[in-house]
Amino acid sequence: MEADFWHQKWEDNVIGFHLEKANPLLLANVKALALKAGGRVFLPLCGKTLDIHWLLSQGYRVAGAELSELAVTQLFEELKINPQKTDLGDLIRYSANNIDIFVGDIFHLSHKDLGAVDAVYDRAALVALPAEMRERYVEHLMQLTRRAPQLLISFEYDQRLLNGPPFAISNKAINQYYRDTYEPTLLMSEEVAGGLKGQCDAVENVWLLKPRPQKVFDAQSIKLPQRGRWKAMLPILVAFIITGFLAYYYHWDAKFTAGGAVLAGLYTGLVTWLLGVISLVPVIGPLIVKVLTMSFIWLLNAVGYFVSYIAIKRGYSKDVLTYRGLTIALIVGMVIGYVLGGL
Repeated sequence: MEADFWHQKWEDNVIGFHLEKANPLLLANVKALALKAGGRVFLPLCGKTLDIHWLLSQGYRVAGAELSELAVTQLFEELKINPQKTDLGDLIRYSANNIDIFVGDIFHLSHKDLGAVDAVYDRAALVALPAEMRERYVEHLMQLTRRAPQLLISFEYDQRLLNGPPFAISNKAINQYYRDTYEPTLLMSEEVAGGLKGQCDAVENVWLLKPRPQKVFDAQSIKLPQRGRWKAMLPILVAFIITGFLAYYYHWDAKFTAGGAVLAGLYTGLVTWLLGVISLVPVIGPLIVKVLTMSFIWLLNAVGYFVSYIAIKRGYSKDVLTYRGLTIALIVGMVIGYVLGGL
């Protein structure tokens, strides 16, 4: 939908989507979010909804995003709050005690400006957007809120009988939008009294979107190697190999050589690049990367080296070889088990 469409709706006061009371579906299902006292709830495309009044009255903090400055001005007037206005460039932040509303295009809102939130309450955002905008919105909202749990309200009706917004979104579509990141649970369904806009039968669905556990590998944990990056990394790798050969051939100090190699690998980005290359191996690559970046594995190996050093100093060299071998076998076994378990 074009921005002018919504600005005109507010200018003409054609805001049938605005309820004259807090949404009963919110009141009945907010407990599903398991919010703690003082939890911060984000409302995308919030308008001047009375849901904000109710959330504040329950001791929650509220953040919202709204395209229309007129709507936000009316919201604060009705709250009887004099907000502080801050120009953020593409957005204007209206803020007061326990409330921050960002005026402007929600796609210009960043996590840095929004800050941490404990949950999302989406009553009028997803259903306000045409199909071609929804996937972009869903992805942006997940990044914006760092996958915070959501309470989502959607409509089901025959789209041929009525032009949106609000648009009809099937349960199948909800699952397609969110299933990779969330576990969608349908909490309740309720027929719209009198029909949607009095024109057609409709059902209002309430969803709890609970974040799934993080994947073993994702682009945010280990970045895939950039296209063309090998042109810079390959010469560095060759230089490392040649240096290693020279160190072995001329008997350079092993500790100095190893320490220098680690520091140089981190500084040049070679270590990260090699992990990215390994992650490209289908199926097992990401698992291997995950294991190699687990702090427990490195801690166990470090403890093994430390114990070995102490034992050698005390004259237990033969026993050290045996137990060091067992430690390495344990680590290798854990790696193999982790990889097989993730397949």
